[in-house]
Amino acid sequence: MPFLSLNLPTILTLIRLLASIIILPFLIVYLLPQNIFWLNSLITILFLLIALTDFFDGYLARKYKLETSFGRELDHIADKFLVTSTLISLLAINKIYFFWALLLILRELFLLALRLIATESNKAISVLFIGKLKTTFQFIMLGLIILNPAQNLGLTESYWNIIESITIFFALLFSLLSAFIYFNIFLKRFKFM
Repeated sequence: MPFLSLNLPTILTLIRLLASIIILPFLIVYLLPQNIFWLNSLITILFLLIALTDFFDGYLARKYKLETSFGRELDHIADKFLVTSTLISLLAINKIYFFWALLLILRELFLLALRLIATESNKAISVLFIGKLKTTFQFIMLGLIILNPAQNLGLTESYWNIIESITIFFALLFSLLSAFIYFNIFLKRFKFM
């Protein structure tokens, strides 16, 4: 089956997907509660390396003309799994507010459903710059939450918490704004508007 051919970009996407559901949740849930800065740093570096595969798989696929429909769809799924599993893991150890995690997870599931419906109807929704911006802010936000040694869910004046709050604000802003824009595109493609 040609759509299942594994090239380097697809392998990077599969690594992101598998690390998102096997490695990261385990490290976050079992090691991050120790709140040791060097350990937080190692988990953050691992998270960011996994997140960087999102850039490299797309870059390599475009540069070497290795783009496939399977790779494109798998890329979206791997992104959703990375964000969702990390949010659920952080929620399990009480490092993120439930409401923020819920908004971000619902947004990811909503967009995944829109893409699935569009793909099934041969009306693909291409990735917009705001979607890439949203992904960048989500990865920065999640990396900072993992790294933050001063994080607690109360209000403090820690610089860590202030920076984390700013990135959460922008991640939420771009997540909701991009969901609105993608939904409008979806409605226009299906002639609901």
